[in-house]
Amino acid sequence: ATVTATKGTNNISKYYYSIDNGSTFIESTSNSYTFSNVNGGSYRIMVKVMDTNKKYSNIYLENAYVEASQTLAEYVISQYNNIQGNNGIYYHNSSLANGAGDNSYRYAGANPNNYVCFGSDEEICPDDNLYRIIGVFDENVKLIKTISVRNMEWASDSQKTYLNGEYILNLGIYTKNIINTMWKIGGSSPQNIKNVVPSVVYQNEIKNPEDVSTNTLQIGLMYVSDYGFAASPSAWTTNLESYNSSLITSVNWLYLGLKEWTITKAGVNYSNVYRIDDTGTIIREYDRDNGKKGEIRPTFYLNSNIYYITGSGTYSDPIRIS
Repeated sequence: ATVTATKGTNNISKYYYSIDNGSTFIESTSNSYTFSNVNGGSYRIMVKVMDTNKKYSNIYLENAYVEASQTLAEYVISQYNNIQGNNGIYYHNSSLANGAGDNSYRYAGANPNNYVCFGSDEEICPDDNLYRIIGVFDENVKLIKTISVRNMEWASDSQKTYLNGEYILNLGIYTKNIINTMWKIGGSSPQNIKNVVPSVVYQNEIKNPEDVSTNTLQIGLMYVSDYGFAASPSAWTTNLESYNSSLITSVNWLYLGLKEWTITKAGVNYSNVYRIDDTGTIIREYDRDNGKKGEIRPTFYLNSNIYYITGSGTYSDPIRIS
């Protein structure tokens, strides 16, 4: 920012610069100032001048836009910084003990800083627009809504119809940021899903399911393995049916303490589906038409060209994207 000012009765003494809409000013004796370490996004640059008699000029405003330099995926990976567990992020390469082995970057632990404001530009992100990052998968960031959007039956694909109909329509222009994804919905039998550890669940659910059924949608639900790997690594040697231990639920950020549906079927029997119980364990519902209800949280993958703008990822300072 460079200021051209003409003195009045008294000489110019100091220049003041602000990049936060006037909340704070940086004092300088130079008529030029460079703001450094600035994230991508829109800014309101304000300047004012003071003379030797401590009289101030008017405040002048200029709007500026800085191009984002990191994609959201790149930002998440930068927070990992090649250190397993750094900022709650684990790189699931072949060297990570009990991991997925799919080269994904996943958040794990009690409450990592993985909040994202999606679908709103308000200064304080509404709770309804808060999502959390499950991880980075092949350069695409996977989000899940922080809270449930509806309690409903599994019957007749009602979740799929609602999420990819009424719900996605309410997102308006932001739907362009969500990619169509081939969801693995076939799953496997209980002994291959709920009675095994997360890494084996991942193999039986994603890599080599008994039922290879898929569905291409913009919005789905979490996988059972997403839930398993959201717990701290100390839990990854525990079968999913034993995830009701307080030692695990207390360190699993995906656990809400509610009965919640996953997207995974129980193998070839299409009427059976896996659900997270309110205790934290994984159970198989035997009949999707039996009237039992569960919570649903929209889950989706963002375009790879979504950029990180600002935010530390906490609930009160969620990540902003463009």
